[in-house]
Amino acid sequence: MSRWKQFKERGVLMVFVGLCAVFSVLTPNFRQLTNLINIMRQISEISIAAVGMTYVIIAAEIDLSVGSVYGLSAIVAATILRSGLAGFPVPFAFLGALVVGAVFGLFNGIVTTKLKVPAFIVTLSVLAIARGGVYGVTGGYAVSIFPKSADPFFLIGESLGGVFPIQIIIMIVFCIIAGIILSKTTYGFQIYATGGNKKAADLTGINTDRIKIISFVVCGICSALSGLIALAYLTSVHPSAGIGREMDIIAAVVVGGTYLYGGRGTILGTFIGAAIIGVVRNGMVLLSVPAYSQEATIGLVILIAVISDTLLRREKVQ
Repeated sequence: MSRWKQFKERGVLMVFVGLCAVFSVLTPNFRQLTNLINIMRQISEISIAAVGMTYVIIAAEIDLSVGSVYGLSAIVAATILRSGLAGFPVPFAFLGALVVGAVFGLFNGIVTTKLKVPAFIVTLSVLAIARGGVYGVTGGYAVSIFPKSADPFFLIGESLGGVFPIQIIIMIVFCIIAGIILSKTTYGFQIYATGGNKKAADLTGINTDRIKIISFVVCGICSALSGLIALAYLTSVHPSAGIGREMDIIAAVVVGGTYLYGGRGTILGTFIGAAIIGVVRNGMVLLSVPAYSQEATIGLVILIAVISDTLLRREKVQ
């Protein structure tokens, strides 16, 4: 019992179990193995991008550009794959997409920390800039026809034995590594210290600006990797890819227990938060809930999570 009380994610885990129970009763199709695997596949993109967002929010910042960076990275990778670059486009596609994510993350971090421009404004602007880049590269058309040399790339969008998606394995491994870095390394400790009390962290010798910049870079790379996984699964990418994706990503992080004010959060909590978002979306689809109602529900989930986060913070201060 004492271990259960010490389990930080027990609240969000109970919410997840409760939602699964409710949807299992409302629609028997929900609990079918194929549907459960499908939910896991769907949240793989959200979870990976949400890892980077977790780092940023724990550092007491925010990144609204993740959806557009996700889309632009996928477009860049798809363009390289279609070009058949040097006969070996796959490594160049990965590298190109990750560089795009890292550059935008670096830009967000530098402008936010060095020029003291609020991250909300910076990343909102980058959201528009990156989306403009998407339409500029594609001309408004989807990228969907690729040469044989691109086939190895799309293997990560396949399933083992035709049943278990490789994306799920990538997601699990990625989240485990990210969780270890955050909880067991000096860098992870410095992120918590930076978000918890920046002035105190500065006084202890932590370069808080550097920590925040690295967190933004990690977030950009995670968004790019998420876009790559989506491209591999769909074998095409549309200029609208990633629009609104930041809502699900931020929702997963906040619902997972990460404080918007910084200083607290876990990768496990974020993963469970992503699972909750996936379950809610999947359950509403099975119940034939209109798309606009689904978006409203996710918005409501974010609002409730933020209000709860604020109230808990006030209680701790008092």
